[in-house]
Amino acid sequence: MKIEIAQITTDPGRFEENSKKIISAIKKAQANSADVVIFPELTIPGYMSLDLMLNKNYLEENKKWLGQIIDQTKGITVLVGFIDFEEKLGPDGTPVRYNSAAIITDGQLVGVEDKTLLPDYDVFYENRYFKTARGRKVYEISGVKVGIEICEDLWDEKYPTKVARDLVSKGAQLLINISASPFYVGKRMVREKLIKKVVEKYNVPFVYTNLVGGQDGYDGELIYDGQSMVFNKIGELVGLGKAFDEDIFLADLEHCSKVTPPKFNAVEELHNALALGIKDYFRRTGFKKAFIGLSGGIDSAVVAALAVRALGRENVTGVGMPSCYSSKGSVEDAKKLAKNLRIDFKLLPIGQVFESFEQILKKDFQNLEKDVTEENMQARIRGVILMAFANKFGALVLSTGNKTETALGYTTLYGDMCGGLAVIADVSKLKVYDLARFINGAVEGGVIPRSIIDKAPSAELRENQTDEESLGPYKLVSPLVDEIIEDGKTVKELLKKYPKELVDKIFYRIAAAEYKRRQAPPGIKVTKKAFGIGRRVPISHGFKG
Repeated sequence: MKIEIAQITTDPGRFEENSKKIISAIKKAQANSADVVIFPELTIPGYMSLDLMLNKNYLEENKKWLGQIIDQTKGITVLVGFIDFEEKLGPDGTPVRYNSAAIITDGQLVGVEDKTLLPDYDVFYENRYFKTARGRKVYEISGVKVGIEICEDLWDEKYPTKVARDLVSKGAQLLINISASPFYVGKRMVREKLIKKVVEKYNVPFVYTNLVGGQDGYDGELIYDGQSMVFNKIGELVGLGKAFDEDIFLADLEHCSKVTPPKFNAVEELHNALALGIKDYFRRTGFKKAFIGLSGGIDSAVVAALAVRALGRENVTGVGMPSCYSSKGSVEDAKKLAKNLRIDFKLLPIGQVFESFEQILKKDFQNLEKDVTEENMQARIRGVILMAFANKFGALVLSTGNKTETALGYTTLYGDMCGGLAVIADVSKLKVYDLARFINGAVEGGVIPRSIIDKAPSAELRENQTDEESLGPYKLVSPLVDEIIEDGKTVKELLKKYPKELVDKIFYRIAAAEYKRRQAPPGIKVTKKAFGIGRRVPISHGFKG
């Protein structure tokens, strides 16, 4: 059987664009004499359609375009994701819906297979939108009995229902999984391990097609990395789609040879995922230009380099806004970075604006010591300036806070937190440095000045300020935050590795900063556990970890 894997990007609600792309891939498969062409999960409506799926008109539009696609399938079988629904209403007063795959052969809809296992953890909320499968059956396609899974059905080791076992018991000689599996670093190897287990257990080949691109999650940008895979019945990888890019490729299950995947590089994968996240967020929202506050620090340097990679240097502007506390070295570093990236750079000192704010508040603040209030005023002045540029020139501000800062509330509401996208909000401080070194290694001579990488990080909002003075040493704080947020470690477990005073301080700061995170711009999810809907905790609580 010759199978074409159409690893494409589709967007929520863009039915015509999505369907035209699907039809184009079908025509290519027909020209390649493929027997079957398969598409990702919910290809027609877009995977992250969220509450749009509660609207019956939305459901009917999705069905209408399915009909248009069926008309284009002469001489080929197509598996494409869509929303099937019934006229009867569920408890919420909306039509009962199914996350489904349409099986189309030679212009006829020959069957509909529904997703059996509906994830309700991390960023998923599928029980809100779908009912579980109405049943499972096997289809004969070009003389081969095929069992069809949808995404989570592959991960059935976590559930009492074993989808692969059921399909094989019904005679499946080939398993196909259409998926929209969100990315985190190293996710491809996790999927590969799961698929190999299935193949070795049931001695059947397995074809896995995955969505590629960025889509809005519930409150952040989810990345779909593609990397679709084909395995023969002895568990050898014989087909692999591109990472972070659309790809349409043919797999001949009768005449295929083993392929070797590229060597895994965690930092490179992280870099490429973030670049895709920026690129697709701007594409979907219709923006082209970005403004970034360049402080001369590591975070803004990495964000600027990623933005140039995603949007092109002509669409990125850096804005330096030094105050009286900004060092000369930081200003020079920001200038040099902009020069190396070949982006437009504006230097707008904020000293006079800050002084005017102090003068306005002088009477009410008299006899009070300067504190974080004055520090935050500087950050907020910068936020106002960046947003003014964004408004005037129809652009987006990219905020530059990293995951460690975001966790600990080492950020200013309506200041450095303002923006349309928080690019590195799911990247720990230490990994930001890894990204900087990777970016420099990829460009002859580097683009991020060495002085930015080597100097002690500082917000430069008061005399002689350093981040580690306020938070503790990043070599301890950064991994400690990751172990709490990403690994769910308890205080008891952490005390085996970290000082009690530090553990207590970090737990307190994480809890105290929840209200800030609720007001942050959407971030790009690149780890197993990001802030947002995947981590749902009260703004105020008394739990101590």
